[in-house]
Amino acid sequence: MSDVPELVQQLEGFVELIAAAIDSRDWDGLNDLLVNRQEALEQLCALPLSPLELKTAVNVMVSMQSTDKQLLELVQSQKEELQKQAASFAHDRKAIQAYQSE
Repeated sequence: MSDVPELVQQLEGFVELIAAAIDSRDWDGLNDLLVNRQEALEQLCALPLSPLELKTAVNVMVSMQSTDKQLLELVQSQKEELQKQAASFAHDRKAIQAYQSE
């Protein structure tokens, strides 16, 4: 029995889990998911693949690249939002300190 279908299914299942971790800003969970996904991907690549399994594996990897690009854009957007919030907090803190020192 081949592990290829199981690994492909597992890899495809990571998409929703990774997106949910990003949406909930669970960065530690995201890191764990990415490590687990990488391990599954390495397992898949280490298996001897039939031509059909190879085609399936390549399709999964191409899909992962496309999805990763979209998810990376989402993470970048959240990062920019957090940077704006941090800058605003820093500005507010300086204003409060200036007010209190008068």
